[in-house]
Amino acid sequence: MVPQNRVTVESFSAVFGDEIPAKFSAGTGIKAMYKALPEQTAGDLATAAAESLFGKIKIDRSEIGLMLLVTQSPDYRRPSSASVVQKRLELPVDCSCMEINLGCSGFIYGLQTAMSMLTASDREYGLLLMGETASKLVDPHDKSIVMMYGDAGAAILLKKTDDRSQVTTLLRSDGSRYKAIILPAGGFRDMYPGRERFMCSDGIERSLYDIYMDGTSVFSFSITDVPKALNDYLAYTGTGADDYDAFVFHQANEFIIKQITRKLKLSKEAVPVSLDRYGNTGGISIPLTLCDAYGENGKDVKKVLMCGFGIGLSWGVTGLSIDMENVFPIEETVDYYKEGKITPEML
Repeated sequence: MVPQNRVTVESFSAVFGDEIPAKFSAGTGIKAMYKALPEQTAGDLATAAAESLFGKIKIDRSEIGLMLLVTQSPDYRRPSSASVVQKRLELPVDCSCMEINLGCSGFIYGLQTAMSMLTASDREYGLLLMGETASKLVDPHDKSIVMMYGDAGAAILLKKTDDRSQVTTLLRSDGSRYKAIILPAGGFRDMYPGRERFMCSDGIERSLYDIYMDGTSVFSFSITDVPKALNDYLAYTGTGADDYDAFVFHQANEFIIKQITRKLKLSKEAVPVSLDRYGNTGGISIPLTLCDAYGENGKDVKKVLMCGFGIGLSWGVTGLSIDMENVFPIEETVDYYKEGKITPEML
C-alpha cells in the first residue's frame, strides 16, 4: 500500500536545478517515490494495507491472536500505534498487540518475532503490519536523501500449520554504529533542542530534527557486512543460490543491490527491483518488492531468500517458501484516521 501521491525525482529540479536530481537518479536508480499526504501516518498506511488484505483473504478477525506493527514513524509518542490500529481493525481484545521500532531490517525482525510468538501461543493466526512515513523526517533541502525516501504500508497474514519444517533466520545488530543513521531530536534524550540549522560533516545543512545519514559508512556496511551475513546464512542452512527462486533485498539503492548480487554471483533476473518506482521504503521494501514482482502474475510456490539491513545498525536474513497466489498487487490510498487527531476538547 502506498499513498496516492506520486513524486518524481525530476520534479525536484524546481528546488535543486536539473543537474542534482539527474545525478541522484543515475547514482541510486530511483526515479520516483510515493510520499504520504500531510494528514497520513504510518498507522493509516498499515491499516489500509490490512483492510485490503482482509478483502482478498476471507478470515474471521476474531481468530487473529497476534498483531505486530513495525514502524519508526508512530502516530503518537504514547500510546503504541499498534493499539490504535487494533481498534481501527476491530481485532479482538485477546489479540496481543505490540509495536517494533525498527527500520530497514524491520521486516526480517518482525517476521521472526511474529512467527516465534505465534508458535508459542495457542492461536492459529497472526498479523504482521508495517508502516513508514520517513519522508516527513527529512530536511526538504537535503539533496542526499529527500529524493530517496518513499512511504508505504504492508500487511502479512500468518497461519500456524502442522508443517514442522523449520524457518531459519539470521539476525545481527551493531549498536556501536548507531550514529550512522540518526534523528537526534524529539526523543527523551533531547526533546526540544533548538531548530537552528548547522553544517554536517557531509557538507549539507540540517537541524537536529532531520534524519542524518553517514552515506559512506552505510554504503561500506551494505556491501561488506550484508553479503557476509548472506553467505553465513547459506553456509549455516547448507543451501546455495540454486536452491532459491528469487532474492529480495532491502531496496537501499541500485548500486548496493548490484554489488550484493555480484558478490553472491546471482542472476540479476532472480533479484527483483522496485526502488526505481517506489524509492527506499525502509523495511517495507521487501514485501513491497514481492508485491511489485509477483502481485499480478504469481501462480506458484517460490523459495525466496530475503535480507533487510539498515538503521541501528541492524540486519537479518531469512528464507521462506511463499505461495505467490497470496501475494497481491500494490494499491494506493488517500485514507487517514480523522478521529486520530487529538484536540484539547477531546481530553
